[in-house]
Amino acid sequence: MGFTYKNGNSLINEQQKIRISLTRKALYTMSEDINTFGIKNNSAFINTVFDNFKDEAKSSISLQLQQRRVELEMLFANSNIDPALKKNLIDKLLSEKEDDLKKEISQDNDDTQKDFSKYTGIPHTYRINNKNIEYLTEDCSEEKYYNHAGQYICSIIKEYCSLPFIERERIIKKDVYEIVEQACRENKILKIKTPINGKEQLFYVYPYKILPDLFHTQSYLVCYSRKTGEDESSKIVASFSMARLKMPTMLNQKFHLNQKELKNIKKQLSDNSPAYLIGKPEQIAVRLSKKGKQNYQARLYSRPEKIDELSTDDIYIFNCTQQQIINYFFSFGKEAEIISPQDLRKRFMETYEKALNKYK
Repeated sequence: MGFTYKNGNSLINEQQKIRISLTRKALYTMSEDINTFGIKNNSAFINTVFDNFKDEAKSSISLQLQQRRVELEMLFANSNIDPALKKNLIDKLLSEKEDDLKKEISQDNDDTQKDFSKYTGIPHTYRINNKNIEYLTEDCSEEKYYNHAGQYICSIIKEYCSLPFIERERIIKKDVYEIVEQACRENKILKIKTPINGKEQLFYVYPYKILPDLFHTQSYLVCYSRKTGEDESSKIVASFSMARLKMPTMLNQKFHLNQKELKNIKKQLSDNSPAYLIGKPEQIAVRLSKKGKQNYQARLYSRPEKIDELSTDDIYIFNCTQQQIINYFFSFGKEAEIISPQDLRKRFMETYEKALNKYK
């Protein structure tokens, strides 16, 4: 069992390095995620994805079949089907499942070869850590489906890179998700350190739920939060990006959100995306050019909803946080002008001026 020896030769060298050939698309996704999640190097990325994802990946055919067998045995546990017939039925269903998984992996490999026809790169070498080496050489049962460990790891990484960001985020941040979800279930306070305006600050967090944004592109921990030094009466509805969240500390201290507090969270979620719960919503006016209005219609992500009855043809009125306006409209440049409030208008003006000064 395991990728240890074949024809008397070790399939993993003493330096624990494995050569993997990834497609151009996979390499690009890998580079983006390393930067997004702050992973220190390529080998650390490969090890993290493999360790966190192998149990759920369809590329782990043996593990998938084991899990499916358990599910089927539980499904038929209380049936009156003859034991021999039951075994044959389960074996047939598993055989069909095995064929489906092998076809999917084979199709992925065909697509990889097509991609390589446009790709002039060479295989890269990655060092596999002790934990993953131990699994590959002692516990792994995938040698039936892959010629060597590198092929299996490559399949796992390619499958990961094919997933949307919100699913990749959960795989990379598996440890963070698990502790946050435990705190949500057990109503325990979290201690979270996160940078605010370039300075790391400590918050005590009363978690509610992990929720996706409107287009399911990223996930956020929706909660009540207070800064260190403040008492519980100061806590406010807030959200933390799961992609940027560092490992929190779960305290033994429990909490209870009353009906009024829960109603407040639900009200804010009905008015705003989970991405923009920090900051008080206010009425904001933005003048848009013809091009600006076209951009507004085309760019759906994080788009604030205008109040039709208050808006005119050129001036759109919103009720949202300033941060949402900044994130959405700043890239519009001259096609969008903040009319009010004046402090937000000033922030846009000063930031644009600082950028302009770089070119003087």
